[in-house]
Amino acid sequence: MKKLLLPLLLAGAPAFAQLPALHARPEKNDDTIVLTLPDEGRAVWQRAAGVLAARGYTFRYSDADLLTISTDYVRLESYDTIGLFVRVEGNRLLLRGRWLSDDDVTGNGYAISMGGFLSGSGSRWAELEAAARELGGTPGYYNSAAR
Repeated sequence: MKKLLLPLLLAGAPAFAQLPALHARPEKNDDTIVLTLPDEGRAVWQRAAGVLAARGYTFRYSDADLLTISTDYVRLESYDTIGLFVRVEGNRLLLRGRWLSDDDVTGNGYAISMGGFLSGSGSRWAELEAAARELGGTPGYYNSAAR
């Protein structure tokens, strides 16, 4: 059943072939990190699973066939509560995060973006970038909402 539902959820996510031009450095509204890695497919997915597990994340959903991972929400030392999403296609890995506010009753959270000086998103974005650094590769950034 999960394998039937996830493709429907991912249908709204752009395929890598349709990615907009990536920025070499993150801009204020960027919410997605795309890593270009030397390995491909399952090897990248396994590396991502290992890095996320080592960082203390547990998996809400993980599929080796679809090369996707979605983590449960975890509380960071900064008291932010975030969850991460990974999708692999070829030698590229898409990394996004969501955060929960204390007054969020839906449990859906909000997209983690780099944000501006006064946005309050510094520790959330720092965690996303720290995970990306551990995964290695060449990062590119874009704003998924601007598509």
